[in-house]
Amino acid sequence: MEKYVLSKMSDKNFSKAVMAIYMQTAYNHSQYPGYLNWFYTVNLPRILAKKGEIIFYLDGLEVVSLATLKKTDEKKICTLLVNEDYQKRGYSKQILEDSFDYLDTDKPLITIPTSRLDEFRGIISAYDWQETSRTNEYYSEEVIFNSPKSLKKIK
Repeated sequence: MEKYVLSKMSDKNFSKAVMAIYMQTAYNHSQYPGYLNWFYTVNLPRILAKKGEIIFYLDGLEVVSLATLKKTDEKKICTLLVNEDYQKRGYSKQILEDSFDYLDTDKPLITIPTSRLDEFRGIISAYDWQETSRTNEYYSEEVIFNSPKSLKKIK
């Protein structure tokens, strides 16, 4: 397993990594129809401006885990993924610890769709993340953890 940080990659490898990361996270289209646009017009420019990062691990050419991070006035995990073939082996802890180091906090802002809360229960409990509000401002009902401010709540 080898760790990579997207902003530190050579130009040639950067393009290949971006494509591999996008393909691995394309499942987000079902939850967020604007994911393609966000990934290329918001997320990548944020990384180039040094206001975010993508940290990922590869096993050969296979993406094992990744975290898309935002570090501005918000310290946020935007995407957290452990490849299905590598789950239940401690890779979520590894990528989370790297994310915490980059964000300088173990209580980052993170939103999790209510439909996926069961997948994250172990992480939420292990790191004592606190639910701060719920919203349906995006494309589905989501739970917001560790927010210093309350986002628009569900009515």
